Amino acid sequence: MSDVRSRITPALRAALDAIGAADVDAVIEPSARADFGDWSTPVAMQCARVLRRPPLEIAGGLRDRLEGTRIDVVRQWTVSPPGYVNAWLDDGVWARTVLDEATRLDVSRPVDVPPGVAIDGKTLVEHTATNPNKAAHVGHLRNACIGDTVARVLRRTGQRVEVDNYIDDTGVQVADVVVGIRELGIVPIEGERFDVYCSRVYVDVSRRYDEEPELVQRRQAVLHAIEAGDNETATYVKDVARRVVDEHLATMRRFDIGYDLLTWESDIIGLGFLQKALELLRESGAILYAEHGKHAGCWVMPPEGVDRDTDDDETKVLVKSDGIATYTAKDIAYQLWKFGLLGLDFHYHPWHADAPDGPVSTAAHRHDDEVPARFGTAQRVVNVIDARQAYPQQVVKRALSRLGHEREAESSIHLAYEVVALTPAAASVLGIDVEVGRDVYALSGRKGIEVLADDLLIRSVDRVREKARDEATAHLLAAGAIRYYLLKFSLTQIIAFDFDEALRVTGDTGVYLQYAHARAAGILRKVPDDDAPLVVPDALDPVERALLHRVDAYAHALAETATSLSPSTLTTYAFSLASALSDFYEHTPPIVRELDPVVRRFRRRLVAAVRVVLADALHTLGIAAPDRV
Repeated sequence: MSDVRSRITPALRAALDAIGAADVDAVIEPSARADFGDWSTPVAMQCARVLRRPPLEIAGGLRDRLEGTRIDVVRQWTVSPPGYVNAWLDDGVWARTVLDEATRLDVSRPVDVPPGVAIDGKTLVEHTATNPNKAAHVGHLRNACIGDTVARVLRRTGQRVEVDNYIDDTGVQVADVVVGIRELGIVPIEGERFDVYCSRVYVDVSRRYDEEPELVQRRQAVLHAIEAGDNETATYVKDVARRVVDEHLATMRRFDIGYDLLTWESDIIGLGFLQKALELLRESGAILYAEHGKHAGCWVMPPEGVDRDTDDDETKVLVKSDGIATYTAKDIAYQLWKFGLLGLDFHYHPWHADAPDGPVSTAAHRHDDEVPARFGTAQRVVNVIDARQAYPQQVVKRALSRLGHEREAESSIHLAYEVVALTPAAASVLGIDVEVGRDVYALSGRKGIEVLADDLLIRSVDRVREKARDEATAHLLAAGAIRYYLLKFSLTQIIAFDFDEALRVTGDTGVYLQYAHARAAGILRKVPDDDAPLVVPDALDPVERALLHRVDAYAHALAETATSLSPSTLTTYAFSLASALSDFYEHTPPIVRELDPVVRRFRRRLVAAVRVVLADALHTLGIAAPDRV
């Protein structure tokens, strides 16, 4: 989808090179003022520092060079103080080009974005990774929505993507649940979903640890049995984890989130991935055995430039003195596999044999329905993990670097995001005692302070039901509202979760976008296409012009999102497109009553283009685009 920016930028780049300003970025943006034209660039002012000439003089030279370059959508170049060069578009050519490009969008083909956006090879995106000891809450859902949308954006821009979900079935949390079920005899309530039952067990066991410290020894026994493998306890733990993961996958499907591969931590251990990784780290000298000090008896990775000081605050323990490997050690082994650097691989089989379109699962042994190996060996790895895990992720990169894999270390991306917390109002709804002056309350699965993803969806369906034409549409609107809410914040923002704000259906919300798409589809139903040739009106209305600019900006917004890996870039664009459609709808006469056939035909084509682009953006965000609501 070729846009104006991608047509102008190469010509501007060539003009800058020609005047000796090769180091100046060819920046061009929509004009801030209508009397500056449609597009403007401030590069002349940046060139002034390099060329030591007045900006207006440089701008005039650039204008002359650009005038000599034939760009079909540009009618005229002008200069304005203090040194802007402005492009005025040829409405007849530009509008027709925008509408043609938009209506050619096809989900079966990638969107045409500028060169340099897509990388060669495969990008592996790991997200969700909810511990299989509890039901998924809104914090887990934010992770999944971010990862799923990043994968969709990369695929939409023509990139190869693999999506993995890491299942930590050997960690402390799942051991706690097993202690609660088998040792303490906590039983499910009638009709209680299994993951919700495990959440309740986890909270109860965590409380009991404080009251009965001797229970910790039972947890340690379970952990050792898991790591040893091939025993009754390890088999039981795996069964518990499988049942919880089934519930997690069902929850995520309700938000249209799926996976290519489920990677089990027990398989990483069982197939020797962890042992091989630790051997490589020991042989390279990347990790040390601490003989004394606070880490005595542990295998540790000191920080860069430190050979022997294993008590340094930046030292990371990979194997504890009791022989149990830490999460980070397993993450290093997994990261080496992701890049195809370990020399080992899993067995693979369908997660459910009766669901061929579902995810594939790793296995430690061959299955009758073995799936051919096609996973891992990525060129780039994106780990969607909250910002609190920044240091362990740095250690993973450090391990790759110390093993001599510098390119892979550079291609290991920690896509960090801030967590979801509760506003006092949301905390009060959950029965938490609210303190005066306290702004946020942290989620805690251990304490049972959480908003379950499925419960949130039920609340959202109740909120939108009266606005929806049927129950199925209510679910589409509800899921869209929640996904959009969790995506529209920048990755660096903590979401202070509030039920009213999350479930709002007006303003900057997913429901507003879905209603905009339905409005566009409704207009097209009422105004038949007469198949006559398109003629662009001699003078475009300001709201028509604004809407055309928004449609034209889609490819650039998609490219920006793919480059930054920040979904909020695309939500901002989608909301601006829906808002521009609303302005157009409210400030022009209804198309169905328009008597001028040229204007009627043009505006119908414009609405058709908006519908296509908005649907594409919504689907890329993982949100349904209903034709009727």
